[in-house]
Amino acid sequence: MRIAKNYTTQTTLASTLAEIFRDSWKGDEIVVPGSRRRWDMAYSDGTQIVVVEYDGDEHYRHSIKIKVDQEKDMAAATEGYRVVRFPYWVQLDTSTLWHYFKVERNLHTDFPHGFITTKHFPASFCELGIERFRTELASLPHPVSSAVVDSLRARTEEHGLQYVLPSTLRYLIAA
Repeated sequence: MRIAKNYTTQTTLASTLAEIFRDSWKGDEIVVPGSRRRWDMAYSDGTQIVVVEYDGDEHYRHSIKIKVDQEKDMAAATEGYRVVRFPYWVQLDTSTLWHYFKVERNLHTDFPHGFITTKHFPASFCELGIERFRTELASLPHPVSSAVVDSLRARTEEHGLQYVLPSTLRYLIAA
């Protein structure tokens, strides 16, 4: 299955997941019971509801947004839902489909993982966003995390180290 030639967005993620989970798709803009907050999309994996949030750059740059995300995660967990947060700097492909959704399917994209076209680099993240990025990067399959680090290295050459990486993450591109 070929997906977008451009980077993954909330819309392309939702349409691809809706196709994959067509028989168990719950739709877009889902409200978790007991919460007034909305999730970007949801489906059933056969045993539980999976709520999915596409995390754009604001989920790393704004501490109150991160607080709201944590509250949403807790509300979903209380209901027994599984939470998937898909970062804007990762692309949906075969390896990330398995990593996040535990589905084996060949998905190909022409767009690489990492900070390719965005100007929202980790140097712009708040302290909580830096920690979130560090944790998410460490959890990714090695080829994906390597591609993300390579993109940071390239952006550093283009824009300068201090504009791309905060001092606490500079170890990522150390030679």
